Amino acid sequence: MPEKIFIQRLALYLKSGTNLVIDFKVDDPGSTCQQIEALKKLFEKPQSEGTSEENKEKALESDKEFIEFKGQREVHVRIEEIAAFEVLSLVLTPTQKETAKAE
Repeated sequence: MPEKIFIQRLALYLKSGTNLVIDFKVDDPGSTCQQIEALKKLFEKPQSEGTSEENKEKALESDKEFIEFKGQREVHVRIEEIAAFEVLSLVLTPTQKETAKAE
């Protein structure tokens, strides 16, 4: 039986209208990639009355102007340019033809 490959696809929607898609290979399909978790924490709603804009400003104040992703390629994105993001979990199963070619 072919081995399944688990991927988490991060789609970043920038304010300029550009979309970036970054794939991360993960071992456990039930957990989120650490780099995606870092992005989630950056945009999390705080327990206090602060807004997500204030969270972004705090992140920028701490000399973290960019967020870095290292998937199959290295991508640096300016935090203030991110308008939205989504994460999609995928399971890839090689076909019998692909496994036969590999052997």
